Amino acid sequence: MQDIKNIIDCYDKTAENYAEKFYDELINKHLDRILLNSFASENKNRGTLIDLGCGPGQTTKYLFDCGMTDILGTDISVNMIKAAKKINPHINFETADMLKLKYADKSFGSAIAFYSIVHFDIDHVKKAFSEINRTLKDNGQLLISFHAGAETVHMDNFLDHTVNIDFHSFETAKISELLTETGFEILDVIERHPYKDAEYPSRRAYIRSEKI
Repeated sequence: MQDIKNIIDCYDKTAENYAEKFYDELINKHLDRILLNSFASENKNRGTLIDLGCGPGQTTKYLFDCGMTDILGTDISVNMIKAAKKINPHINFETADMLKLKYADKSFGSAIAFYSIVHFDIDHVKKAFSEINRTLKDNGQLLISFHAGAETVHMDNFLDHTVNIDFHSFETAKISELLTETGFEILDVIERHPYKDAEYPSRRAYIRSEKI
């Protein structure tokens, strides 16, 4: 995996620009809204939802507005969390590392991770899934999204800041396999084409799973 310091540096530098550019992105993502609405409806009475890699909190806020008021947004970037708190002062946010979550076993009723594994290699994706499984209650659901494929894109400049960061795509079947290996049952798998002029032109994948 790329150096975790590079990931933190990237998002600490770009937090303000990122929030400005992406905070309203769900307006243009019809399927994402459908999936989040459904996930909120099914999980809002199952305990605290943890949003992993929440960035400035756009997905956290959407779920909160869907009735998931018992929600915690987490991100490894201090500046992203500052941005999230500034925009959403009524929602709880704090820093956390997906690879070594600081929470006790069975702390959360459900979890989401929207594009939060894009900087991990396969081994670290598996480690993150193991940590999420550990912190979920029995039968807790996880909804993840990621770029589908086999591409790795390196960026030296992101949102007008100098960075050193890699973005990974993953084969959907491989991510499903890793979820199964780390104690999840696959419930839904969906892929879609990118929304033109609204996002990076890569296929998108969504997997809903349940801790067994």
